[in-house]
Amino acid sequence: MKMPAFFGRFFLQSQRGYGRVRSYSTFDNGVRLIWRQVDRRIIVRLAAASLCVVAGAVAAALTPLALKLLIDRLSLSSAEAAIAVPVFLLVAYVLANWLTRAANEVRGFLFGGAEQRLFRKLSRFLFSHIMTLPLRFHLDRKTGAIGPTLDQGLQGYRLILQHAIFTLAPALVEITIMAVVLTTLFSPHFLAIFAIAVAAYGIVFARGAARILTASREVSAARINANAILTDSILNYETVKLFTAEEQMRLRYDDTLARSEQSWMTFYRRRALNGLNVALVFVAALAAMMGLGAHAVISGDITIGDFVLLNAYILQVARPVELLGFAVRDIGQGIAFIEKLLTLLEEPKEPAISENIVRLQTDAPASVAFERIEFGYQPERRILHDVSFEAGAGKTLGVVGSSGSGKSSLVRLLARFYEPQAGLIRIDGQPISEISLDALRRMISVVPQDTILFDTTIEENIGFAVSGATTVDIRHAARLAHLDDFINSLPQGYETVVGERGLKLSGGEKQRVAIARAALKRPRIFIFDEATSALDTATERQILHNLIEVSEGVTTLMIAHRLSTVVHADEIIVMDAGVVRERGDHHALLALKGVYAEMWRVQGAGAAGRASGL
Repeated sequence: MKMPAFFGRFFLQSQRGYGRVRSYSTFDNGVRLIWRQVDRRIIVRLAAASLCVVAGAVAAALTPLALKLLIDRLSLSSAEAAIAVPVFLLVAYVLANWLTRAANEVRGFLFGGAEQRLFRKLSRFLFSHIMTLPLRFHLDRKTGAIGPTLDQGLQGYRLILQHAIFTLAPALVEITIMAVVLTTLFSPHFLAIFAIAVAAYGIVFARGAARILTASREVSAARINANAILTDSILNYETVKLFTAEEQMRLRYDDTLARSEQSWMTFYRRRALNGLNVALVFVAALAAMMGLGAHAVISGDITIGDFVLLNAYILQVARPVELLGFAVRDIGQGIAFIEKLLTLLEEPKEPAISENIVRLQTDAPASVAFERIEFGYQPERRILHDVSFEAGAGKTLGVVGSSGSGKSSLVRLLARFYEPQAGLIRIDGQPISEISLDALRRMISVVPQDTILFDTTIEENIGFAVSGATTVDIRHAARLAHLDDFINSLPQGYETVVGERGLKLSGGEKQRVAIARAALKRPRIFIFDEATSALDTATERQILHNLIEVSEGVTTLMIAHRLSTVVHADEIIVMDAGVVRERGDHHALLALKGVYAEMWRVQGAGAAGRASGL
């Protein structure tokens, strides 16, 4: 369709000369984004709202004309003319005023329904886009900045959409009708004053909008930064309190608020100056029109009704022209608000899925193979070097090594949160790049070191793993994680709310919820990523028994720093500085007297004691 491209060019042209949006294609994509969300119901409502807008604008432009005719008739000496004709004109004048206001109310109702539906669909699209962005994006972006970016982007779109329908169309209709009336009823001098006033208004508003747009960009950035610090502080309030850093965070937040306040003051100052310039144009146009009109009345060229009409039009022309100016100004502000959102929408999604999707069996344990993997989060900082290993179907593979050796990177690569720079990862012999992300992640369950729960009930946190999971399935998973007795001991049982990030539960309780959630998926591959490293010895032993129990017969990658966690594994690989140094089972690695044996010695008898408790 041509419509999005037309609006894209219009908005872009409105910014020319004082800072264009990053590129035409970027902004045009933003306009097309709205256009793709429009359905038939939205089109019908917007069309009806537009008709109301036109009807209201026509009524507003003709109301002064009805008043002029009424005054002229009332000025006649004939009693018949003064009684019969004015009744019709009086009714016309009253109806025109009523139609103007009624049309505005009806258009608000129609547009409101269309706007809410459109922004529901647009918000859903934006949320889906955020959820499909790769992990790299979320790690690099402040969480607190994403929400304000979306909010401001939607506000920017709202400004543009509202002004396109409620401002541009009625203002153009009113100005056109006024010009036609002046051309028909009066000498060219009056039309010239009207035209000069319109042009002067346009110039003043265009120049003002240029300055206001710059201030709007500063306001947008300042608001996002302030919200980012606020959200970050709230999410980490426990750390703030532990380090008595309330005053430090308050000062940081206040500093961003001060910059935001300064940006807003600049915005208001420039808008006020723009308004003062508009007032000067208005006064000059009013003086010229009224002076010329008064002279014409005295000379008998026009009637009193004509003079009233001229006065009404010069007063009224300020409104549509000001509306046009407000539209240009607010559209500029809207563009500034959506720039960051458009940048967000340009973020590449997760890797595309091959057209030839491989169908893998979904019930049996899967084999996992890493083949000569090279990987780094930044090109200049390589994490994994020529890593190769295989976990046989139904076997348990332990992965150990010091912090920073690349263990957790294996998990992110297997789940395709990142792509390796070289090498292949295979499941049942098939490259995972040929498996849809949805199917790949459905066959994997992860129990992480730091379990993050949603601020909802225990039942919903466990059931989160499988959409539509039944209560029977959820409680069975809880029993597998030995969590059922604990939950039943709570006053609200499975309906107990766990708090923000699960802070109302202990570390061991959170891990059991994570285990139950992972078990509910009935995966083909289990990954335990340092799942017991943050627990005390007794709790670690209990959780480890749970992990072994739920993963029995399922291909398992057990990533650990504590060697006692992996002594039962069928095979163990030892990683150091992103390289596989040793491999074998627990006893074979001890016999090598290498890196693993040294780690076992350093961890000491405590590790042996914990291992013997298995």
